[in-house]
Amino acid sequence: MHKRFVIYSLSTCALIGLWAVAAHFVASPFILPSPSSVAADAFSLALEPGFARMLGATCARGVIAFAVSLALSAVLGIASGSVPSFNLALKPWMSVIKSTPVVSFILIALLWFGSALVPVFVAVLMTLPVMTEAIATGVRSSDQKLLEMARVYRFGARKRILHVQVPSAMPFFLAGAGASLGLTWKVVVAGEILGSPRFGIGSAMQTAKVHLETSRVFSLTLAVILLSVVTEWLFGYLVRLSKRHAIREAAS
Repeated sequence: MHKRFVIYSLSTCALIGLWAVAAHFVASPFILPSPSSVAADAFSLALEPGFARMLGATCARGVIAFAVSLALSAVLGIASGSVPSFNLALKPWMSVIKSTPVVSFILIALLWFGSALVPVFVAVLMTLPVMTEAIATGVRSSDQKLLEMARVYRFGARKRILHVQVPSAMPFFLAGAGASLGLTWKVVVAGEILGSPRFGIGSAMQTAKVHLETSRVFSLTLAVILLSVVTEWLFGYLVRLSKRHAIREAAS
């Protein structure tokens, strides 16, 4: 753990150092502000009264989008992994979603919904194929011996899914959910930038861009990065807790 922390810290310092050198040679805060000016702006941003509400609005949209995508992916992924014909029917839908640019979905959603719903809708669409495919792969990788045992003991479809296929899909599900979580924040902020709801980090980025406040754009980007890192760490912590609880349950 100590070695990993040292390597991570050194790499981060090298990145900041390269940024500082590049800012020095560019010599234009409008094009590339220095790390110190961005840090000062980020500090002043955190002290602004509206920052908490802005951050809270983006967090709420991200959590809602992730939860909805999680629920839909669980249903579609288990069905897709269990029923080959359903998987075949679902493939064109997922291919269209994966092939369509994010901006296209955002523009279409702006015509359908209010600006506050656009980031949620688009984030659900973008993360749905990732988690669905991960869960379906996990279900299809179920141990054939366990499936044969379930047939011998005449497990019903519900019992087979709950006791054989869902446990097999869980590692794939967690990997897909972890990847989707980081993608969720990117898509939500992109939706806010184009949709410009009343509150949100993306809306603030759009305002800063219009006012040519480059340091503020960097500061808000830093807030999104920290938000993504913290939520992914929390998700990983919950996964580790659930694994420890499962081991204790199995031991008892």
